[in-house]
This record gives sequence, structure tokens and C-alpha cells, in this order.
Amino acid sequence: MRKSRLVLGLLAAGGLAAAVACSSGFDAQSQVDSVRMFAVRADKPYVKAGESVTLEALYTDARKLKQPREAKNYWVPLVCLNPVQDAYYACFVPGLGGADGGASGGGTRFIPTGPLADAGAAAAGGDGGAFTGLSSIPTDVDLGPFLPQGTSFSFTMPADAITPRKGSAPYGLAVVFNILCAGKVTFASRDPNGGPQQVPLRCTDDNGVQLSPKDYVIGISRVYTFADRTNTNPVIEKVTLEGADVDLKAGITLEPCRAAKRDDCKDNKIDVRVSDASWELNPDENGNDQGLREQIWVDYYSDIGKFDNDARLLFDTKKGRVSESENKYKAPNDPAEGTIWAVVHDNRGGVAWVVIPLHVK
Repeated sequence: MRKSRLVLGLLAAGGLAAAVACSSGFDAQSQVDSVRMFAVRADKPYVKAGESVTLEALYTDARKLKQPREAKNYWVPLVCLNPVQDAYYACFVPGLGGADGGASGGGTRFIPTGPLADAGAAAAGGDGGAFTGLSSIPTDVDLGPFLPQGTSFSFTMPADAITPRKGSAPYGLAVVFNILCAGKVTFASRDPNGGPQQVPLRCTDDNGVQLSPKDYVIGISRVYTFADRTNTNPVIEKVTLEGADVDLKAGITLEPCRAAKRDDCKDNKIDVRVSDASWELNPDENGNDQGLREQIWVDYYSDIGKFDNDARLLFDTKKGRVSESENKYKAPNDPAEGTIWAVVHDNRGGVAWVVIPLHVK
């Protein structure tokens, strides 16, 4: 109990936050054979100040061999508000205070959630504040037991989050960090010569050895608040296979590819239909109508078979819906059970997804 209180106290006093770092080493983005975090979406991509917002992570553990630890998703329970120049690394580098480079005259703030909020931990940060970086966080403690786990994480955007900005309308920015890790979550000592963007979070085995990029992903989420601007997530109406609607519960059933060469395998055309209403106006930095709407695209992933393209454009900023947006998928050579993940994004942070069972037999 004493150790858990110590760790939580240091999280509050030290202004804990982590940099984003996606794991690497994939042959193609759409091929999944490791611990993968596909997306994190906010139920309100542009939340009103004073309102609650919930983040939800979509991830999987597709490592083929038996592993000593399953992958778990951990959230950092300190929301970083208005970091300097909107840079994620400003959330944990000592001395970087003053939101938007000093435009507001304020400082980076930290909003405690969960056990920290329940304990009455005070937000700290900014020039002259209590934020001292990660030097006070112990590097030999498994933080997993003290971090919120699971697919979702909620916080309240502060009522005073909106601050003046140079060259644009005022807004507020909340930065949230999470790590999908198949090991222990710890902090590394900062290299004084490593620059400000180094990532202090580590995912290690039981002996403290850093795991491979296939075993973890560090994520970042940005949630904005404006006084007079809204944004919603795209709405997926349906998925089609060769033009026919897919039953998302039953999934897709295909025959294995029996061709001698993979290039000769059948191309199964898969498409995602997004509603017309999802194509929202995209104003300029001052909120003025610039004659543009959102760009919307879909990223594809599967743990068996292969897609021709990692992503396909669904809506152009000026022309609207793209008429030929289907992706081509080739089934594997042998019978298998797998999954297709289709993740739709817009260029203002909106996200939606479908998870489709895939049967090859």
C-alpha cells in the first residue's frame, strides 16, 4: 500500500506523461503479426469545455508463438493540457512551460484522473510550478499495477481549457498517452544528450530487458476544445464484398487461394461505405469557411491474407465521395480463421471502425 501511494504521488508531483512511439518493423501496415494498436478514438473529437470525453482504443495481439505475457493496454492517468507548441514531448520535458509558446501566458497543466483525482492530487506544471519532469519517477518500479487498464479512458475537459493562440482562433488541447505492452511498464532514465523527443516509457521483460517492437506500442491522443466549433466521428453505414452487403457478425467467408503464384490469386473487392453526413465542413484556423470539407479515408488490416493497399480514400476535400474506393484482398493459401480491421479516419481527428471475422475454408 505504501509503495502504491508513493508511485501515485510521484505521478502527480512529477507531471507524468509519455511520448508517442509506434512500434516498427512491419512488412506492410495492413499485415498484422504482432502487438498492434490500430487507433484511439474520442467519442467527442472536439469536446466542449467542461464536458466529459471518453477515449476508446482498438488493438490486438497477433503474435503467432506462445508468449510469456499477454498484451495489456495501460493509460497514463494524467491528462496533459495545452503543452507548448502543442508538442507531446513538452508534457514531460522540464522547463517547457507556457501554453502555445507563451501566447496565453499560462503553463502546461496536468489533469489527474482515476486514483489521482480521488486522492485530491493537484495539477502541476508551467514555469515556476511543480513540474520537474521524470527525474522524480522511480525507474525500477513496475507501474502496471498503478495505471488504469482496458480499452477505455475518460476525463473532463477543464472549463478554462481554451487559451489564446498566435495566428488562429483560441482553443484548448488535451494530450493523453497509453501503452499497449506485453511486459512490465517502467520508466527509463533520460539521456541528457538524447534531445527532448526521447520516449521515457519502457516495456520490458521480467528481468528489465527492453522488449522488441513487436511486443509493444506507445500511443498518443489529442482532444481539442473550441468555443464555437464542432466535429463528430465518421459513421460507417456498411461494408461490402464484391458489391454485396457484409453481415458484420457472421463476417466474410472465402476459399483459400490455390494458385501457384500469389499474384494469380483471386482479388476479393472489399469496400467501406461512410455516410454523406460524415463529410463535414473543415473551416480554417480562425473558423472561417474555406470551401473545403474533411478528407476521409480507411486503413485496412488483417492477420491472414494480404491487401493490395494499406489505405483507400473515401472522400476528397473538394470533390466528395470517391467512386472507386474498394480495396483488393487475396486470401491465404491454407484454411484459416482471422480478422479484418477497417479503421476510418477524417483529417480532424474523427475515427470509426469495424472488426470483421474472416473465415477461409
